[in-house]
Amino acid sequence: MKKLILAAVFCMLAATTFAQSNGLGIRAGSGAELQYERYFGSGDVLKVNAGLFDFDGNFFGTVIYDWECFNWANWTPSAGNWFLQAGVGGAVGILKDNFNLGVAGDVAFGIHFSGAPITLAVDYRPTVFLFNDSWGDGFGSFGLSCTFRF
Repeated sequence: MKKLILAAVFCMLAATTFAQSNGLGIRAGSGAELQYERYFGSGDVLKVNAGLFDFDGNFFGTVIYDWECFNWANWTPSAGNWFLQAGVGGAVGILKDNFNLGVAGDVAFGIHFSGAPITLAVDYRPTVFLFNDSWGDGFGSFGLSCTFRF
């Protein structure tokens, strides 16, 4: 019975590895964040980030839906598929010891490498916060993300 369960788990892991519909990695920029990505068949991606903002102990999290605007699969075919994504979502944070909610945008340019399940992207994610007069803190949010697709 244990061998059957182990074989089933192995098959499920193999199927998700080849599907590459999820990604897990880091984003560094105006802070350090963990990033989870859920890819859809259309090329769109749902990004969930959580981490520290400005490296000073302020918590920050976003959920953003990015639409794939352009895909340059033939630009450098031996390296991978280049993409441009843009999206919008929500933000939550504890900034300057105050709870805050807001709206976040995202524009990302990157590459899905063909030889490895790695995605590398540079992005700009402006955020407008709604409370506590700290809405301007999120406008300088440039970042570099590296995720492993599985």
